[in-house]
Amino acid sequence: MANREAAFIDTAHIFLKAGKGGNGSSSFRREKYIPYGGPDGGHGGRGGSVWFVASSNITTLREIAFHPHITAGDGSPGGGNRRDGADGEDKTLYVPLGTVVKRGGAALADLKADGQRFLAAKGGRGGRGNTAFKTRFNTAPKISENGEPGEEYEAWLELSVLADVGLVGFPNAGKSTLLSAVSAARPKIADYPFTTLNPNIGMVTHKNKSFAAADIPGLIEGAHEGRGLGDLFLKHVLRTKLLVHLVDPAGFGGLKPEKAVRVIEKELKQFHPLLARKTALLAVNKSDLPGAAEVQALLQKKFKGREVFLISAATGKGLGKLLDRIIKLLPSIKEEDLYRASEGAAVFRSPEEGFRVAKDHTGAFVVSGAKIEKLIAMTNFSQPDSWDRLRRILRTIGLDKALKKAGAEAGDAVRIADREFEWSDEALPAGKRGKFAYKYRKFRQDYGD
Repeated sequence: MANREAAFIDTAHIFLKAGKGGNGSSSFRREKYIPYGGPDGGHGGRGGSVWFVASSNITTLREIAFHPHITAGDGSPGGGNRRDGADGEDKTLYVPLGTVVKRGGAALADLKADGQRFLAAKGGRGGRGNTAFKTRFNTAPKISENGEPGEEYEAWLELSVLADVGLVGFPNAGKSTLLSAVSAARPKIADYPFTTLNPNIGMVTHKNKSFAAADIPGLIEGAHEGRGLGDLFLKHVLRTKLLVHLVDPAGFGGLKPEKAVRVIEKELKQFHPLLARKTALLAVNKSDLPGAAEVQALLQKKFKGREVFLISAATGKGLGKLLDRIIKLLPSIKEEDLYRASEGAAVFRSPEEGFRVAKDHTGAFVVSGAKIEKLIAMTNFSQPDSWDRLRRILRTIGLDKALKKAGAEAGDAVRIADREFEWSDEALPAGKRGKFAYKYRKFRQDYGD
């Protein structure tokens, strides 16, 4: 349990479900000596919504990852005497700065500022009571709506740490030692590869200028394909403005320093083209080792136009010059908008305003479309007047014509959302033309198995 609590988790697969709106009420005022009471059914309450709020006090997605099913409260139904139902309780979850909310691979929100809020799933509106349907032509409507279903979908949360400077390099290049030397961060330091298993962030203050530096766990060749620590932590380098590439003068795993530099830079480029465009400083660490100065001179010769520093994170030698250069460069580097998301867009909105009619393998006609499915969900099928209203709407939007054009005949099954109807081309009483019989049944859950 202790290991679980201490785990650093930067991704979470979650399931969001906003609250359903409360049902409207169909009620009439009945009081002594009041012959014309009229309708007094109240509206249902709004369903609760799911919100994400960025917080600087949180550093991991651990809690959300361990509790991935996130549900907001449903709205309460309306009542008689024009009593509206109570709204459902919103669900608010706090996430670390740098959390990206994704659905279907597309970014919905990028939460970078402390206190920034994002409406992830919107609660359904409450159904209207029969007071909303009173007109001069229908003074006693027996119609009320069911509550609107809340938005429901699965999403991914990805944490990409917010840091100005990223420290990269092969394992044991001295990144953790450098971070601990220039900040108050205390990452684990040991003389073996992959000592650092999580990104560490430290605030660096130099000559009254401050910036955040992140120690990215050691990379190896093939990291972008998942080797070593793989691409688990490469995403944390994406947001940095500047990279400091630490080089061990002894090389790594048989690779000479020059080759080691090229391998790491190739891995960064293959993970994301943006990393190849970032400003990067080379720093030969462990200047107290024999041959370190020669390695610096060689790298300066091989990588012309690049700045190569000679430092010792252990003794502090050369760190002042490196920090001087960093605080001079940072203000001139523009932060790239890596995750572009529409402001306030909680979920994908269907571009199709209408509906589609298709025939399935059983011969039934399946009607799909966001608006028409919502209409079915909010229709109270226990009320004959609601049936009449539904038929009028379906005829108005052209569903009758679409089904007839698709070849629908009397007795054919028509499925919309979780409802199944029987197609009818018979005239209704009073000369009305409608294509749906009164009879309906619930959609079979095992259909299609």
